[in-house]
Amino acid sequence: MGLDDWNEFIDGLITSPDLEVIGVKEKGSKFVFGELTNAGELRLDYDVTILPPKKELLPPNEDLLTFDLGQPFNVMAHHEDKKKVLVGVHPYDLIAINMMDQVYLGTHVDDHYEKRRKNTIIIASDILSVPERAFCASLGTHIVEKGYDLLVTPLADRIVIDIGTEEGGRLIEKFGQAKEASRYDIQKVEKLRAELPGRYSTELNMDKYRWSEILEQNYEHPIWEENARKCLTCGTCTLVCPTCVCYDVHDEVELDLERGKRTRTWDGCLLKEFTLVGSGEIFRETPKNRYRHRYYRKGLYLPARFGFVACVGCGRCSSQCLPDIADPADVMNVLASFSMDEKKNLPIPDVKYHGIKQELLVPKAATITYKEVMTDIDTLYRLKLDSGEPLGHKPGQFIELSIFGIGEAPISISSSPGGDEFELQVRKIGDVTTKLDTLEIGSKVGIRGPFGNGFNTDKLKGRSLLYIGGGCGLAPLRSLIEYSLENRKDFKDITILYGCKDPTSLLFREDLKKWQEMNDVKFMMTVDRCDDKECWDGDVGVITTLIPKVDFDPDDTIAIVVGPPVMYRFVIRELKQKGVPDWNIIVSLERRMKCGVGKCGHCQINGVYVCLEGPVFNYYDIKELPEAF
Repeated sequence: MGLDDWNEFIDGLITSPDLEVIGVKEKGSKFVFGELTNAGELRLDYDVTILPPKKELLPPNEDLLTFDLGQPFNVMAHHEDKKKVLVGVHPYDLIAINMMDQVYLGTHVDDHYEKRRKNTIIIASDILSVPERAFCASLGTHIVEKGYDLLVTPLADRIVIDIGTEEGGRLIEKFGQAKEASRYDIQKVEKLRAELPGRYSTELNMDKYRWSEILEQNYEHPIWEENARKCLTCGTCTLVCPTCVCYDVHDEVELDLERGKRTRTWDGCLLKEFTLVGSGEIFRETPKNRYRHRYYRKGLYLPARFGFVACVGCGRCSSQCLPDIADPADVMNVLASFSMDEKKNLPIPDVKYHGIKQELLVPKAATITYKEVMTDIDTLYRLKLDSGEPLGHKPGQFIELSIFGIGEAPISISSSPGGDEFELQVRKIGDVTTKLDTLEIGSKVGIRGPFGNGFNTDKLKGRSLLYIGGGCGLAPLRSLIEYSLENRKDFKDITILYGCKDPTSLLFREDLKKWQEMNDVKFMMTVDRCDDKECWDGDVGVITTLIPKVDFDPDDTIAIVVGPPVMYRFVIRELKQKGVPDWNIIVSLERRMKCGVGKCGHCQINGVYVCLEGPVFNYYDIKELPEAF
């Protein structure tokens, strides 16, 4: 296609009322993807854009749904319907988009991303100018063979076009005039691509498929601490990265206080509050841990999950980092030249994911049918979906509870499966739960889920069960306790140990009394402390003091432990002293979920998404994960 024909083709796309055309434009001395007004604006000779084209598929700010606060439950999903054409996407950015497709269109399809992706036509472009800090050739991302609708190669006086899909072919037929490329033109394209690797000044000293091996051997390498001391934790490296796809969600209310919207925004693991959860805990608090996580996520965790190294060598992160510590090539070359050779096992448990039948990010309406205050900060709620359908949960799963205008929060389900109602024990600790505390019976809330990997009740059958619950950890534990009591003949001995801060903090008092009176259940409880003014004739001490008092067969007993994070290491130590093998210990890390579907990245501990592989885990599977306990 001649240059005049090419310009006519681009202008034809731009003037089409059905298309929004986004291409590479100048911005000062830099380049950006922006809406084109004429073909003359398009630059195919650029080196790299400031932000990657992922912003057109996963916008920095995206409306997920709108709501009307004047109605009991009025919510409408927001989708963009207009067809979009991306022009000038370089191979490395196209490969990054293909990676993003696996994240958002794989397990639990993201409806909003899927809609936008189906409405996007990609016209890729071969690289003419190499960015100074890029190392695409070392990763094999300087050329691309699939994923595009059209791939163009600008030559001196013409454009060579490779048609990748039927959609791309229809675009040429409708808006362009092209003839079959000559053998000479094809040879020119092949020569351009063959010479491209030699133009990169930065290179990796190892194959990218060795990244995982190298990172496994260097979890405690001094480079993490040395570079983290210089890190500003500004998050710029994740902001400009084409393979960083984590996000946060928040609600915005209009000035009239009657209408609002739920918005998804980009987020990054270098920011301190990225792992802030409802309990107030930040489980990746130090700059060293956050800095290291960025490299392990790209080079070890995502390759283990999806099979790709989540770096395409574009050089954006290194060129934008003020202290110059964000370059993956620099870091990996250092690690490869001096490996500590102390392999760290960072597995991802192999579990079957719970299917989601509803639209992924849009809550279903539910009504509060019962409310009982249990402590100053804890309330039991019973809810029913307005659709009349059962929630369909398994013991140990959780839901995302929405209050429009405030937001949503993950809450563990505290009732046994079955029936058309379900129960939640909620601690008033954040914005959503504080607002929930003001709602009365008959009020409407939103429910997403159930989510997560719950307790495998089939594998527990025929075994003795030892329940150990601390504080509000009794809530998810209660769902399994009640299930096992309802199906008592399926289990051998049942022992329940419960501990909380003081007598005023006891949860589910009627249940505690019932369990205590049951002849076929052993029940013990304790409080950490008891003031003289409080009436308490039970045990006083932390929950670990109860374990030595219980007799059980460690090889035949499954210990199920749920409580605050600080509790686990001490309880597990006591269990191991009693001879309980690691594979007979089940834990729930139920405080560390956010989006619920393994995409936002907030709940990730090392390579594990708690909301997907958990929140219920076999201790044996995750005991080596540094961020788990």
